[in-house]
Amino acid sequence: MGKRMASLGCALALSGSLLLIPAESSFAASGPKLSFDLTAQGRAIHNAFSDINAWDYEIDWTTKAAGKPANTFATNYPFVKNVQFMTATGGCYVGFPGCSANRDLFADPSDRTTLTDYDFSRLIGALHHVVDQGLKPHIKTGNIPMKLSDDPEVGVMEANLMPPSDYNQYYAYIKALADALVAEFGLAEVKTWTWGVFTEYENPEWFDDGVSSASTQTAFFKIYDYTVAALEDAIGAPNLTVGAHSMTVTEGLWDELAFIDHVAGVGPNGTNYKTGLPGTQIDFLTASFYDLKPGVRMPNGKSFVDTIETLRKRAVANGLGNLKYGIDEGRINSGSDSKALYSRIVAHSFQGSSDAKQFRTMLDWNIDWFSAWGLSTEAIWGGVPAVSTHIANLGYRMVGDKRLDGGFSGAKADPNNEVNGVAGYNASTDTVHLMIYNHNNDMSRTTAETPAVTLRNIAPVAGNTVTVKKWIVDDTHGNFWPTWWNDKANRGIPDSAYSWSKYTMEVPKSLKNTADRDYWYSREADYKALATLTPVTTTVPLVGNQLTLTPELDHHGVVFYEITNARSAGTTIVDELDDWSKAESHTSGLVLDKANASALGDRSRAIRTNNGTTPQSIIYRLDGATRFKLTGLFATDEESVIRNFKFYASSDGSNWTEHDGWGYADSPINEGYWTKRVYTLTKLADNTNYVKVEFPTGGAVAYSPQIGQAQISDVPWNSAPIIDEMNDWTKASAHSSGLVFDTAHGAALGDSSRAMRTSTGSTPEYAIYRSEATDLQLTALYATDNEPGIRNFKFYAAPDGVTWEEQTGWHYADSPINEGAWTKRVYTLGKLPTGTQFVKVEFPTGGTLSYSPQLSQVKLNTASMVNFAKGAAASASNTDTANGYAAEKVNDGAATTDWSGWATDGTALPQWVQLDFGAAKTFSRVELYTTSGYAIKDYQIQYWNGSAWVDCLTAITGNTFDHRTHTFAAVTGSKLRVLGTSGPANQPEYLRVNEIEVYAE
Repeated sequence: MGKRMASLGCALALSGSLLLIPAESSFAASGPKLSFDLTAQGRAIHNAFSDINAWDYEIDWTTKAAGKPANTFATNYPFVKNVQFMTATGGCYVGFPGCSANRDLFADPSDRTTLTDYDFSRLIGALHHVVDQGLKPHIKTGNIPMKLSDDPEVGVMEANLMPPSDYNQYYAYIKALADALVAEFGLAEVKTWTWGVFTEYENPEWFDDGVSSASTQTAFFKIYDYTVAALEDAIGAPNLTVGAHSMTVTEGLWDELAFIDHVAGVGPNGTNYKTGLPGTQIDFLTASFYDLKPGVRMPNGKSFVDTIETLRKRAVANGLGNLKYGIDEGRINSGSDSKALYSRIVAHSFQGSSDAKQFRTMLDWNIDWFSAWGLSTEAIWGGVPAVSTHIANLGYRMVGDKRLDGGFSGAKADPNNEVNGVAGYNASTDTVHLMIYNHNNDMSRTTAETPAVTLRNIAPVAGNTVTVKKWIVDDTHGNFWPTWWNDKANRGIPDSAYSWSKYTMEVPKSLKNTADRDYWYSREADYKALATLTPVTTTVPLVGNQLTLTPELDHHGVVFYEITNARSAGTTIVDELDDWSKAESHTSGLVLDKANASALGDRSRAIRTNNGTTPQSIIYRLDGATRFKLTGLFATDEESVIRNFKFYASSDGSNWTEHDGWGYADSPINEGYWTKRVYTLTKLADNTNYVKVEFPTGGAVAYSPQIGQAQISDVPWNSAPIIDEMNDWTKASAHSSGLVFDTAHGAALGDSSRAMRTSTGSTPEYAIYRSEATDLQLTALYATDNEPGIRNFKFYAAPDGVTWEEQTGWHYADSPINEGAWTKRVYTLGKLPTGTQFVKVEFPTGGTLSYSPQLSQVKLNTASMVNFAKGAAASASNTDTANGYAAEKVNDGAATTDWSGWATDGTALPQWVQLDFGAAKTFSRVELYTTSGYAIKDYQIQYWNGSAWVDCLTAITGNTFDHRTHTFAAVTGSKLRVLGTSGPANQPEYLRVNEIEVYAE
């Protein structure tokens, strides 16, 4: 070969590959991605599946429970802690027309001449079986025994709809029961139990005095007050945990919120009917929540979150701030065949992903429990476990973990799939847990997803690897249902053979014919084997304090990871503003707002008590803090112009310096009436131990803005500049497998080692760098003699190594090499987004030559940048004020290409917009953001040298970029202006500038 490289017969030297992603499976670069930060640890994860229901305790908790090993629940259902007896204390007995169950606790429930012949033995026996399993009873004290009502009436639930004729007599009945339980089990045990008054108290199918909704409401208030008084007198008020269960998901006979007013002692019905004092003890509020069918909401029914938030909002407004909230019954009312489900769940894999999603929602909204009707094909004792039981068991492994902050990005294979999850970390066991799901509300959808799930800031406790144990719940893992569905089809079992829905989990209970049930039992051992969960364990190396897993999530699939030998590579304090415990201090003019939680997507926020001129603030402390993040909520329907928070840093908590090196990202919430703005503070000054957040003053309303969350972190910065000469992979955090090093022809190309592709395929090859970079320079080499058209590299930035955003504001300079046979192109990307921690360089795909282009060098600068434009006085020669444009919007921090800046009104050009710094500044880079689709075509960037305007660089002509970076030799001036001479081709007489940023470097 001569001096010219007409072709490239390269010798390839391949270094050891550092892959970011363990080889579980491949995934699309644009596919779904989840990212969790091990340092950002929030609330402890609670046991969301702690309760199970018993419609009638005699069905499962008498003879069936007798003789069962005491560890049955601890072995099979360790997540279960409480058993709810739904109809524990009366409302029917065999012999009364319409009754098929004995619930009235009397020796002779039909003898109305004797009202004190109590016989609690059946209930006590059932309670012993609960306690013997190490569980706690939840006793619901409804409905009213038949002989305690003058005119008892049986409803469709086989319960007495009528109130007691004498409330004092009913009080005596409940007190006698509580006294008997204390005598039998001891006060120390009974005080650990919970009590509920009625199931769905406003449901007329449970309770309706037949007179009016108002009188029925009053009757329930009386029942609740007398019940609580009886329990307090028997057990002691400090030992009592009591609450009530409403429907709420749909409307009832009367407004369930009136009950909350009553127990809170608020309003005309706030007086206790037993004591005559305001209010009644209340410790929890629960509701029912049902979907009509899988993925189909009840007609006119509330969402899961709104069901609970309806209760919580009223309770908080009434001063009841410390209640617990649960779902005492629910899930799915009917199968897709519109027939009722026995335990209100399906055995289809849909239930697994639905419950995983529900688990996440409960943690998001602090919902304490969701009680289940059944756990296996036999409901409780024996049988084949349901996929929902697997999810509860796996979720129970996370109890006590601190929940990790996370986020989702990317495109799903099916847009209707929901791919998300929950992550937690337990520092005492050095363990990370992840539950990731792929859920679709359509049970028939079959699209799989392969997300990239990344844990950031994770480090091994010892060595350089972590141990990963993985469980899967889907059609082929831990699930008998697909096999049964095939078996029943082969057997020819018709829909008419089912007494319940054919989708119900309790298959043998739903089959009418003995022969079909016998067939099921003949195959039950095989179904149990199919329903067994078997984990797979691997050892995975960590690279750059980051771990990415790529689970294959089948339709309605769930994967659960348990990662051991793991620790956090830093500390992040996450303040959800539920209380003031995470803050060092705050001013007196701030309160916590817990109203309107579902509308704003945040159940507690900090707000001002007034919109006066005194600044309100919160101070956070973390010694050696390096970064800060804050979520602000703005009522932009009330006040369209966002007035930003201010941020200050301090080493001692006394001397403060304003920190203006922040950026933000906006998103609409509450149907666009509010804006969520997430601020990210770039590198905090060395020796920062305190950060102060200051609210803006004034404004239209005191409740805007609000703070939803704050995070302060000491995670070290990746602050060293990176210069990668492409000699090996030590500078990169990761790279794709289709890249190799070319060390031949170094003299001809002026570089002894470069990275190149191994093929011209359609899969993009890339290199990833972990760097808190502010700007990037890349040198690429192109064989333009053999392939004249240059296909450019692409550049991406991410805050987490997962959420990639392509960067387009680059420019380049070309020079010929190898006697003109090759071209060297030096790309410069002048400004990376605030909060960048990862940079990805992507090769172009295709082409005729795998060896072109080549990557010669990557430079990443991490200097802390100061934007001189912030705080400068903005003015303009002409402004279209009629349409809301303003000069001061060009340095308000909104670095976007939307319609939110300065514009002219059509007056003849040239026109200008300028920034006055107030003092001379030395700078060498200007970032210009114009409106998408309406970029300024021809303009000049000029500085004021004290006596004249001077061009910073040659005039720009023919521009079409929304965002353009301008670099030049450093200049010194007290002002800067953009002088526009021509607008875009579609509106050449108009100029638009959305933001100007000015930097020294």
